[in-house]
Amino acid sequence: MRVCITYWYHSCFTIEIGDKVMLFDYPNRGIDASIDEEIKTTIDGSELYIFISHGHGDHFSPEVTKFSKSSEKTRVLFSDDISEKSMLNGHSELSDSVTFNRMEPGEQYNVDDMRVRTWKSNDAGLAFLIHQDKKKIYYGGDLAKWNWPEWNDKKIKEHVKIFDEVVKELRDEDIDIAFSNMDERLPSWAGPLEFIEKVNPHYFVPMHTFGNEGWIDDLINENINAKSEIFHYEKAGDEFYCEL
Repeated sequence: MRVCITYWYHSCFTIEIGDKVMLFDYPNRGIDASIDEEIKTTIDGSELYIFISHGHGDHFSPEVTKFSKSSEKTRVLFSDDISEKSMLNGHSELSDSVTFNRMEPGEQYNVDDMRVRTWKSNDAGLAFLIHQDKKKIYYGGDLAKWNWPEWNDKKIKEHVKIFDEVVKELRDEDIDIAFSNMDERLPSWAGPLEFIEKVNPHYFVPMHTFGNEGWIDDLINENINAKSEIFHYEKAGDEFYCEL
């Protein structure tokens, strides 16, 4: 199966897989009208699955439901740290083809022919493991190896432990596509090297760059002990095709 991944901004991506489009973490900033039009074109006529990992503004805008107008049907899968009221945000005009699925950590959900497992993030909200057509897609949201220099040792250990435990579980999953954070403001870069080497997904998509796509050059240049192919995007709208 040929799959297309498109980068839009920060942690916002789409995946086109069969007749479905998955849209991840559409933010309330960093995306202009021209990018919106490109996203609508990508979604046009598809079955749309909107994933929202948590309620931080760089990952969530209530306006994301506007893309339902471009799809045949829309399923919104969102973290329980977001209230249903803020999710709906007065969108009384939404059609019956739009349904909402509020998800909690540590659970498994069946949505149409898709199975979704959730983990509690060490920042906010959830990480998702999506089973679709015998393929596995991991989207980490803000679950990462957070070790900010200004934090004390205890806080760093608590956050790193959660990241390490999830990575350990993912090692046995044979993941096809993995989205996980890369942030060069941290000594750990938020953990992409450990994630790639231990989980070894077929394809790895770094995210959480705040538009600093040049960071990915440094990741590409590392001598990584894994066979994962890395999506090396440079600007909004860049596409990556992979065979699953």
